[in-house]
Amino acid sequence: MMRGLESEYGVILPELRGHCKAAIRNFGNLNSSGDVDLHSSFKDFWTECSRVSAILWCKSDKKYRQRLRSVLSIADNSLLSPRLMSITETELKKMENLPGESQGGESQGIQKAAPFSYDPAQGVLKIQDKRLEILPLFMAVRDLYSSLPFFDELKSCTEMLEKDPWNATALFQKSLLLYKAGRFENSLKFIEQVLEIVPDDFRVWYNKGVILSDMVLLKEALDAYDRAIELEPSFEIVWDNKGVVLAGLGRLEEALETYEKVLLRDPKYAEAWAGKGSVLSALDRKEEALEAYSSALKIRPVYPEALKAAGNLLFKLGRYEKALSTYDMALQASPEDPGLWAGRGLVLSELNKQEEALQNCNRALELRPGFNPALEIKVEILSRISRQKAENSR
Repeated sequence: MMRGLESEYGVILPELRGHCKAAIRNFGNLNSSGDVDLHSSFKDFWTECSRVSAILWCKSDKKYRQRLRSVLSIADNSLLSPRLMSITETELKKMENLPGESQGGESQGIQKAAPFSYDPAQGVLKIQDKRLEILPLFMAVRDLYSSLPFFDELKSCTEMLEKDPWNATALFQKSLLLYKAGRFENSLKFIEQVLEIVPDDFRVWYNKGVILSDMVLLKEALDAYDRAIELEPSFEIVWDNKGVVLAGLGRLEEALETYEKVLLRDPKYAEAWAGKGSVLSALDRKEEALEAYSSALKIRPVYPEALKAAGNLLFKLGRYEKALSTYDMALQASPEDPGLWAGRGLVLSELNKQEEALQNCNRALELRPGFNPALEIKVEILSRISRQKAENSR
């Protein structure tokens, strides 16, 4: 007898999770600057992707696997589909069959494998002069992996939509779940379907704006926020988000005006004060920006983002002791923020506490290996330590 769907899910989901996790790990090895066998890492990555594809498109149970893909919003033309995987595999075989270089002279006839390299900046696999983009395949695996924690909720939404494809609540909920999984394009598709059913719901327009903002489609996001404001002018958070988008578009005066409108409605809105501070800072009105951050922190004393921004600004103004105490307060709330540790390290360096500054940068790099701001600050600190040692030895 066939097992029930629930028991099937209990078997399949852990397998999918394991293969996705392994694929992501091996792709990470490709991006590593350490001593890694690139060819082996890629082979392992490809093998795990193939196993994921085999689970999603299992030929012996097509109907069930089709439903599984529907729940997870995996399209038939996904890069993980057997057809596209087969095309990619064919290209790989062509690339791998390129002639290698002879080694040890013609009499020995030993052949080296064709030169293999990977460009992490472009996500491109290179064998001699042949190129193959593999970053999109990684992203397909990543999207699937990020969706698995929401499987039960996605399944409930899918079941409701199977009964009623025009169920706006189910479509909206599925959009939210996919957004939480970081799958913005898929989330946007569902929110567009919701707007076909309820075109005048300000909350849906607001959520569309949020998705578009995360996709860095700022002009489109601004249009969505404006529509939400048109439908419900008193919805304050949309004004705040509009200010962020306007600032991102470089329309700083308009952004400032937007935040001021929010604060006229609600002077206790800490996020709006912080947003106003960031705009004033960008306009080089630093003292006014500090006042805005101070207002935000009076309302929300434990507000890591405002503390971090205030610390950065105090550093730029040369108020190092005050910047240090501000970073310390921020770290109490967000002790694993590498940016705070790096910023604190820079302040300590200016206070000529180089060894402690170096420890702070190392802590940032422990939390996020390869974190570029920490690396740059560390180089500067090491340079200062070297100069001080040279001066002391004279």
